[in-house]
Amino acid sequence: MQHTVITEIGTITEPDKALLLRMWDVDVPAGNRPFQHHRHFNFEIMYVRAGSGSYTTEHQTFAILPGDIFIFSSNEMHCITDVHSQGLQITNLQFSPRFLQMCTAESHSAIDAVFCFKHHPDFANRIPSAAAQKLAEIFLQIRREFLCNDAQTPLSVQAQLLLFLVSLVRHHSYLPPKTSSAQLQRYDIQPVIAYIEEHFCEKITLQELSALTGLTPTYFSTLFKQIVGISPWNYISSKRIDKAIRLICSSECQLNILQIASECGFQNSTNFNKTFKKFTGITPSEYRTNRSFEIS
Repeated sequence: MQHTVITEIGTITEPDKALLLRMWDVDVPAGNRPFQHHRHFNFEIMYVRAGSGSYTTEHQTFAILPGDIFIFSSNEMHCITDVHSQGLQITNLQFSPRFLQMCTAESHSAIDAVFCFKHHPDFANRIPSAAAQKLAEIFLQIRREFLCNDAQTPLSVQAQLLLFLVSLVRHHSYLPPKTSSAQLQRYDIQPVIAYIEEHFCEKITLQELSALTGLTPTYFSTLFKQIVGISPWNYISSKRIDKAIRLICSSECQLNILQIASECGFQNSTNFNKTFKKFTGITPSEYRTNRSFEIS
């Protein structure tokens, strides 16, 4: 029986070892796979090196063909549901919205941490190989940089990734339509994003977050969802579940499920299990025993 093979290519971490960006190769054997409600906090780029199959999202099923690139924004549901007879060879890259926040802190570009959470309604997750050549060149250069692995690798990966995202905006209509509301544009929620990044494992109240913008809690919550695409609570829950997944998958983590729940800001295991299943389609225990969900 053939098994999925995952090969790490490279990572970029913060000084405290928090994961910012990761790239890995996956060889997936042929066969049908059940649809899982798989989603995660990180922005994902997938490049198809060889093979074919099907990718299913919340709204449609796409063909997978060599040279294709797939883009999934944060919390966007996706799952490989079929791999044809030759198997499938793919390379995945995921990065935290915080990575963009750090790269573009002084920039006036539309590419920032919020960029990761929604795209134009007409943007299809699949960019076919004929239209993806420029993106593929940049993506494969990132892979080569990781394989080179010298002192300049993190800076070069950052530069190449920003070029990739600029091309995605300029040539593939990724960004959502600009809001026509001048009132929305008056408010900067980056301080809120930064605050959540620092404190998401602690107790956070809507009053705390809204105070950072000077808005009432109700209006702040509405504004946050309009700008980011999800509610403040779903944003915080996404961060917590993303950390929980990293702990569950870590070979160095010796914590049990209840301890992981507490470490990630959940007050009890019931709430943790319910939220985890909402975001991944399975329980934490099922995730721990089946790492194949990592390639969904």
